[in-house]
Amino acid sequence: MNQSPVITTPSVVQHNAMVNAGFAMSALEMRCFLAMLSRISRDDTALPVCRIPVRELCADSTSKNVYQEVRAMTVSLAKRALLLEVLGPNGERLPEPDVKNRPLMGAIDYLRREGVVEAVFNEHLRPYLLELKNNFTKAQLGQLLKLKRPASHRIYWLLREYAPFGKRTVGLSELRHVLGLQDEYIDRFDHFKVRVLEPARQELASTDLPFTYELIKQGRTVSEIRFLFAPAHKELPEAPALAGWEAAVLATGVAVASLEPVRARLAAGDYDEDYVHYVLAQVKKQVQAGKVKKEGGAVYKALLDGYMLPAYQKTKLAPASAKVKSSPALSSQRKKLLSELEDARNSLSWAQTAVIYTDETRPAAVAKIAAAIAALEQQLEQLGK
Repeated sequence: MNQSPVITTPSVVQHNAMVNAGFAMSALEMRCFLAMLSRISRDDTALPVCRIPVRELCADSTSKNVYQEVRAMTVSLAKRALLLEVLGPNGERLPEPDVKNRPLMGAIDYLRREGVVEAVFNEHLRPYLLELKNNFTKAQLGQLLKLKRPASHRIYWLLREYAPFGKRTVGLSELRHVLGLQDEYIDRFDHFKVRVLEPARQELASTDLPFTYELIKQGRTVSEIRFLFAPAHKELPEAPALAGWEAAVLATGVAVASLEPVRARLAAGDYDEDYVHYVLAQVKKQVQAGKVKKEGGAVYKALLDGYMLPAYQKTKLAPASAKVKSSPALSSQRKKLLSELEDARNSLSWAQTAVIYTDETRPAAVAKIAAAIAALEQQLEQLGK
């Protein structure tokens, strides 16, 4: 099986059929489920084995029995199943789909000596989690981590799916199905309102999806709930990120504080960003040839002193080679790379502040993402960006 990426992503994605699936979880189970979603990369073609530190699952816990609770959680989560719509041949939702009972986990274990939960989703969930091209919903991990109640998580996802519209009407029986409330509150809507709807409204008030709701009745009985919220003009708010050249320079080992003199030279017009990328490429060749041992030091010196400028300026004077004619395949590839680059930059911003990283683990995570950004930028450059 695939080894899980060490780095979680700032956004998580599910097929809409999974957003609307019926299942119930405890708060700790939901946190584990969310942590697993955050470890799925858009490039994954197989479900990854996720290794989740206990401290990530119980970051806010003051319980003395954390490890016993995590062990019990893995046992209960191993038994969880989803009521899932069967998808069409191209991953589309069908008008009147069959609904099948599918296990959530392929395997899940608590590794006591390592202090981690190791888990992988069941293979039946592959079309609902991997290589999603359409019919999916994306949410910010930071927003979801604000929620404590499992029902609030599920309602958040239902509203996120309809974020561009600003409202969503859900039948009461459908909502109970999604929340996994098979027998609860059947005859007492007032209990459902007090214990499910109102707590969700209060929790989502601190997220990017605060909502109000209206009750729709047939006679005296509530039959539907109309959720109302501000329509989203963008799929997700953009997270602040470093400029592309900054991430690429950091990936070589240059310190964050050392970026400021380079920014100053760029602002003064001493050279442009293309020179920065030229330096990165030339130093990398020198490293590969064994002429340079410390890549970061060589890059910083060339940027600070500008000694590669004469050679760089000669390349600008050289006749430009004929551009490769655009094609649908190249356009599609460029669009994919740009999307991946945006996610990678968001991941970098996330890793720089996320509480799941410590002072020891954060530098490695940031460096890994920065290296991925540099590689994506290089691929785009080769496509003639």
